[in-house]
Amino acid sequence: MSANIAFTFRVTGIDDEARARAVVEELRELMRDESIGGQVSIGIAAERGGHVVTGGTDFPVSVSRAHLWCPEFEKSLAWYAKEAAPSAMCAVEWSYPDEEH
Repeated sequence: MSANIAFTFRVTGIDDEARARAVVEELRELMRDESIGGQVSIGIAAERGGHVVTGGTDFPVSVSRAHLWCPEFEKSLAWYAKEAAPSAMCAVEWSYPDEEH
């Protein structure tokens, strides 16, 4: 069974812009690996002496076995971010548009 899912994420704990750009590239690779690269926007913002990478779905994506995929995706997001910035901390917020009506 599949579900329509939307998500946003924030990656904090990034010291400089070069490392933030590296995180963006890592996360773009993850999105390509998950076949959602064209459906997720990712950007960088300066915040409190560091940089934050933010992103999320441009519109809901259909995911099979979402109850298994979502936790694995969160782990992958953290792993990919830490590849570029070992001090990175990730937070993901999920929404299920079909259930909100």
